[in-house]
Amino acid sequence: MLDLDAVGVGSNGPQGEDAATVHGDRKLGPCGRGCARGGLGVKRRAEDETRSESVAPSLQSDLIARICWYHFREGQTQQEVADRVGLSRATINKIISDAFRQGVVRISIDSPVAPCLELEARLREKFRLRDVVVAPSPVDEDNVRNSVGIATGEYISKTLLKDQILALSWGGTIYSAAQSLKPRSKAGNVIVSLSGGLARSTIINPYDNAATFAKILDAECFYMTAPMVADSRATRDALMRSTPIRVVLEMVAKADIALLTAVDLTSKTWIIKHGALTKDMLRSLAAAGSVGGVCDQYLDAAGGVVDHPINQCAVAAPLDVIRKIPHVVLCAGGAFKVPIIRAILASKLVHSLITDERAAALLLKA
Repeated sequence: MLDLDAVGVGSNGPQGEDAATVHGDRKLGPCGRGCARGGLGVKRRAEDETRSESVAPSLQSDLIARICWYHFREGQTQQEVADRVGLSRATINKIISDAFRQGVVRISIDSPVAPCLELEARLREKFRLRDVVVAPSPVDEDNVRNSVGIATGEYISKTLLKDQILALSWGGTIYSAAQSLKPRSKAGNVIVSLSGGLARSTIINPYDNAATFAKILDAECFYMTAPMVADSRATRDALMRSTPIRVVLEMVAKADIALLTAVDLTSKTWIIKHGALTKDMLRSLAAAGSVGGVCDQYLDAAGGVVDHPINQCAVAAPLDVIRKIPHVVLCAGGAFKVPIIRAILASKLVHSLITDERAAALLLKA
């Protein structure tokens, strides 16, 4: 029997606090530097078997740990791992060989955030997701938007390629995601907001969220120049037919990635204090069977859009348009958001999920 315990390796071998391990029963436990940095390896590139990369000294320890996890814990072949992380099979073989040679494999867990990778793997399998990132849950759940947001910003920094279009939702987690985006310049990116805006500047205003992303990414930005919720369905329909909004919707249809978050209807929601909806509106939505919203559409527990005036009056990209975007990412965490996260997953709207440990565990319970 193999003794397997993958310890994060940098240019000088095992790295102490970055330790990532595999149990004797082959449960690996690295989460990189605190899970929020981890998640998904590198962007997949076309495989070229004739390519012969060397293992760069700067190769991140969390990526090495994940390669060991994918091979030993999930039972993937070296070729499958290579396809997954965008390296050649020869490079994967060398990384695994070096892991044994350097004593990277043993039978203890050194990381306090060991469960994160296993949660990611189980969520990916249960909900048939492309990518999952599980960030550590904060002691105070009120700070979960920041924890998940940091992981989201780092994920988008790795995933959004040059010249790609990012369609953007709004909310506190989106605001926090901007704080950990890696700044870039002249990369040809475009940010397009998926929703109308609020009358005043707040950290959850779609205008402000999109503008912040665009500034950090040096990107062109498209806004929906309309209120988030129109006064009537007739007004909403007229706005959606207007040239400025049709131009934005055309950009949404061209998007490469969409980043969404979830709106809960609990006492912890931010949409009341920031003026997106009123308490009466929330009560009315709950009475209609809604468990929360995504991109200004409020869903029931099964992922269906509820029959409610707010859904009929929302000025936002239709979910059917968002569903056609090649990669739709949901970032949302906290036990209080589990019902709406589950509903969004049931709707088959998203391909990838970024959440926290507490929410991940609850999602796996049923």
